[in-house]
Amino acid sequence: MKIRKNYDLPFPPARVYDAWTSSETVIPPATGMDINPVVGGHYRLIVDAPEQIMFNEGTFSVVEPAERLKYTWEWNGDGAVTEIEVLFSEGEDGTSLHLTHSGFSNGESMAMHDAGWDSYIEGLKAHLENT
Repeated sequence: MKIRKNYDLPFPPARVYDAWTSSETVIPPATGMDINPVVGGHYRLIVDAPEQIMFNEGTFSVVEPAERLKYTWEWNGDGAVTEIEVLFSEGEDGTSLHLTHSGFSNGESMAMHDAGWDSYIEGLKAHLENT
């Protein structure tokens, strides 16, 4: 089971890519990010909430600056590892971003992630507008 999303962002692909791969880009509800965007490199997204600290971790398998990323995705070490591929290309007014998130074992998780990507992209747009 997989999610396929397409977004148009009014910023150049290199700028969107740089924000996507920066430890400075922290989109709520995240509170921290540690990222090393190289093949074999890691990322760790941290959500430090009053009730608990949650994290998402993964490893990059493809890194083509300003063009393509592919990496794994796992919440809180739960063993449900999925894979994300993001393509950044020139669009009419900025970046055409194509995202595929695959490997879901159930529809509930897939639906939550589907809505989560829309929320993340809105936060990314706001971040880029303010930096």
